[in-house]
Amino acid sequence: MELICAIDLLDGGAVRLVQGNYDRRVDAEASAPELARRFVAAGCRRLHVVDLAGARDGAPTQLDVVATIVDAARSEASDVTVEAGGGLRAAADVVAILAIADVAILGTAAIAHPGFLQRCAEEHPGRVAASLDLRGDRPAVDGWIRDVDLDAVDVAARLLAEGAARLIVTETSRDGTLAGPDLERLEALRTALPAATLVAAGGIGSVEDLRALEALGIDGAIVGMALLNGAIDPAEAIAALEPAR
Repeated sequence: MELICAIDLLDGGAVRLVQGNYDRRVDAEASAPELARRFVAAGCRRLHVVDLAGARDGAPTQLDVVATIVDAARSEASDVTVEAGGGLRAAADVVAILAIADVAILGTAAIAHPGFLQRCAEEHPGRVAASLDLRGDRPAVDGWIRDVDLDAVDVAARLLAEGAARLIVTETSRDGTLAGPDLERLEALRTALPAATLVAAGGIGSVEDLRALEALGIDGAIVGMALLNGAIDPAEAIAALEPAR
């Protein structure tokens, strides 16, 4: 299973939100580019970058910061992959992010506008991922501000059918809490979507959590808060998962 290091951006800096609440932010001590360098130097080869202001406001606002992260990461290793999202609601936004990063992450637009992801995936084969952010059984959109009355498994299946190269599933109530991932929900999705590249996020707080996800057959795990507070050392985590990589 792949360890994916998260860098969330707000007001130009790296932060983590607790349960997606913009009033409960934890600021990183280092800059976003410095975090990227540290993560890649520790062995991480995929970074997950989200423009939180863009996700909330509906359009990317920090493309310049994303570019500095990509440059910093590649200064450490040329083979690093950077996936980025947050507010990608129009085809032009997807083009703009793919001019900087390797993979565009679509969330709200992919869920609220069936067919949008498919058009983007056809235009950029293999370079579009889908983010399914859940609050209970329902997707959360617009920076997790509102829920939509759709079944999570049905939405996940549609996103994959439209061409998402990866499906990133975040349990918003656990995100930033270190309370552990929602293993039951992830197992259900793994069973329903056996061929999908399935990535878990939300609540991962220990190497034991990573091993539990690996045991379910999850392909990747996005870790954010646990990296900022030292609960997970990226080099140690990658070493622990190495036999399965």
